[in-house]
Amino acid sequence: MTSKLRFYINSTQNHNGPSIFGSRLRNAIIEQGWQWDMLLPKISYVFSAGFFRPFCKNILRLDGLYFDSQNTVGDSNMLNYPISKAYRKADGIIFQSEFDHKLFATFMEEPRCKHRVIQNGVPASFSPHGESVDFGFRKTILCSAKWKEHKRLRCIINGFIEYGNEDTGLVILGSNIKNRVDHPNVKYIGNVLPSDLPKYLRGGDAFLHLAWLDHCPNTVVEAIACGLPVLCGHNGGTKDIVKSNGVVMQFEEDYDFKKVNLYKPPKCNKQKVAEGIEKVLNWKRPLDVDHLKIETVAREYMLFSQQIH
Repeated sequence: MTSKLRFYINSTQNHNGPSIFGSRLRNAIIEQGWQWDMLLPKISYVFSAGFFRPFCKNILRLDGLYFDSQNTVGDSNMLNYPISKAYRKADGIIFQSEFDHKLFATFMEEPRCKHRVIQNGVPASFSPHGESVDFGFRKTILCSAKWKEHKRLRCIINGFIEYGNEDTGLVILGSNIKNRVDHPNVKYIGNVLPSDLPKYLRGGDAFLHLAWLDHCPNTVVEAIACGLPVLCGHNGGTKDIVKSNGVVMQFEEDYDFKKVNLYKPPKCNKQKVAEGIEKVLNWKRPLDVDHLKIETVAREYMLFSQQIH
């Protein structure tokens, strides 16, 4: 990358998904020669919505919009208003998945500016090589999230119990778990520090992500980078990450890109989940992870930004 530019990212300070990725992206772009500049950047990456800086190109990075018909976390139209303003004002737009692109094109309109899909990436610490946690099972399935209803933890647990192999364990990472199911082969770990997460992932054999209409979950990127094939559903953006790195199954009807009761998702057929578990635990093909490296993702961001005039 020959052109040396000053840049800024507005989401790097918190411990949520966008900020974790923002910090990783910042560090990778700095390593490739650009300069971090909070005051007078030439390129400003704006995550979701926020202050558009003057005298520079503002690249909007989107991770979804609000389409919950029940307005569970607030009125969807009001919550989408600042995102909509930014969407129409941006000099360029980066979507995290083809699902997100279609979501915005349907609920708003096709972008008026240059745009492209660039998925999230992870640093080199997320790899199949290194220390791993021994969970005490012959084979281990992992899942991880902040467990809201649309993440469908109960579907995962019910499918795992239906699978019924006494030598296989289910390890659940993350917080906000309600109504735990007591089972000798189910372990609840809770929150794990980002620095410790690779060794937990390396202790597994496969990863389950059955969330309904998820956009671009970091957890799936992290799992694949650590060598785990993934079982996911066919709706949402997760399948855009998984591609040939696991099993994509249809657990409900096709999403029709309308508002839905997001936090009352369809239930998964437990026999079908068990079938998916069998397939993903017997995965043989090598995983394709080069596009998930943060260095690759940073180069994609930088090249796209240089194309914005």
